[in-house]
Amino acid sequence: MFAIQEIAGLKRQWELPEGRTLTIGRAPDNDIRIDDLRVSRHHAVIRSISRLRAELSNVSNDNIVLINEQPVRAETGNPALRVGDQIKIVATLFRVAWNAEPPLSYTDEPLSMSTSMVPAESGVSRLLMTTSSQRTKDDEIKELRRKAEMLAQLCEMSAALASDFDAGSILDYATGVVMRTIPADCCAALLIDEGQDPRPVSLRFRQPNAPNSQQPLISRTAVRTAIEKRVMLSSHDVMKDVNLNVSQSAVLQGIRSLACAPLVGRDGVYGALYIDRRDALETFTEVDTQLLAAVAAQAATAVEAARSQERAQREALARAAFARFMPEHIIKELVENPQKFQLGGTNKRVTALFCDVRGFAKLSHRARPETIVDLLNILFTEMAAEIFQHQGTLNKYLGDGLMALFGAPLEGETDAINAVATAIGMQRRLIEVNVQLAAKNLPAVTLGIGINTGEATVGCIGAEQRSEYTAIGDTINIASRIENQAKPGQVLVTEATVRELGGKFPLSEPWSVEVKNIDEPVQIYSVLYEAETGAAQT
Repeated sequence: MFAIQEIAGLKRQWELPEGRTLTIGRAPDNDIRIDDLRVSRHHAVIRSISRLRAELSNVSNDNIVLINEQPVRAETGNPALRVGDQIKIVATLFRVAWNAEPPLSYTDEPLSMSTSMVPAESGVSRLLMTTSSQRTKDDEIKELRRKAEMLAQLCEMSAALASDFDAGSILDYATGVVMRTIPADCCAALLIDEGQDPRPVSLRFRQPNAPNSQQPLISRTAVRTAIEKRVMLSSHDVMKDVNLNVSQSAVLQGIRSLACAPLVGRDGVYGALYIDRRDALETFTEVDTQLLAAVAAQAATAVEAARSQERAQREALARAAFARFMPEHIIKELVENPQKFQLGGTNKRVTALFCDVRGFAKLSHRARPETIVDLLNILFTEMAAEIFQHQGTLNKYLGDGLMALFGAPLEGETDAINAVATAIGMQRRLIEVNVQLAAKNLPAVTLGIGINTGEATVGCIGAEQRSEYTAIGDTINIASRIENQAKPGQVLVTEATVRELGGKFPLSEPWSVEVKNIDEPVQIYSVLYEAETGAAQT
């Protein structure tokens, strides 16, 4: 559950279980009293909406309330609190914390012989069916009333989760509905993490202080079977099963009957809802399992919507962050398979390309600033298009030049070839660029380009406040240094790059150059290409 901790002073702590409200202010009737004349008598309120969601509200716009240094206004709604958030009431600081619940463990005993299974896809539809024809009219009326109450709960659940896009919060709400409508002693909601056991995200007990709630166990076999077979599973009397002669854990926990419903969506199974009873005289009825299946179906729909929202947000963030620097196919891969991108820092083989406008210093002294900006914008628009066309990443602009990477973040077998093809394309595009510049009475420009291939450290580098995805190391430094050696219209490549070109480009005879901070001379070649004018570049 959430807890509010005082950072300084008495370092008090207030627990915030589901449904509780903590009032903050100077008056004695507040839960959290602050003895400061600048604090209003009733200053702010913290509410626990569910076990995984809490909100803060400011009572008046005249009150100073901040979350992580961001002001909270009375008319702007109630911002959600997250673990680690810092709340500031005038000068008093609090931290939002989480008090851990008992860890959930699994038992691996086989299923009871009384276990029954029905397809999980039946969901809400089974709730509308009559369970038995051999009953009195009073029993039927009682069942129908219960189902009507459950349908009302499901409608309320649907409305409540319509704008909730956190899977943990959704399943916590679902366990609350289960405990209100089904006589379960324990209810657990689990989410699936790839390659791992389903992860518990919400755990509730009818009697939270009971001895068996301190080290709770649930049946791994039941959960796994329900998920793998996509069935609503129920076991009505686990103690009578001959397979459970050694079921000491079940005996100690007092489990007598259990049920498990998978969360089945269009993209697969997202998790499960598990319940059990620990009363020797009571078991789950068919209506109970129907209700559990209905809640699971509703929760699965909400989790699916949450994951779709998460994907959409991830895609929007990726596009906002990288659209100007990466081609569309890399952004798509980043969104669909984020695990492929090790942005924290890794060594990988890349080909780095540097280009620079020749004679730019002299030009910038003569031209007005707005002229220079127009010139560079026209130039870089064409150069970026050429980089993206050959699956490169526009890493950064360097004044009148730029740096591009091939092989980061995604490696390919033709990274060096793509880099050289990009360089030739950039040189050829200058013809069109200079036509555009002439139309604006701007001077023509020429480029020098240098390319090198090798190992580099690639990742997000910088400060916590601002970092950028880039590459560093000797490979990058050499590419930058040989770009300085390039004449106007020239593309220079190192021996390391040539070895990966497979003879696809004609080259000059090699020569060696000294590179600053590199012990050995670097052997370089000039790429021979035909410009649009028909003149061969050397």
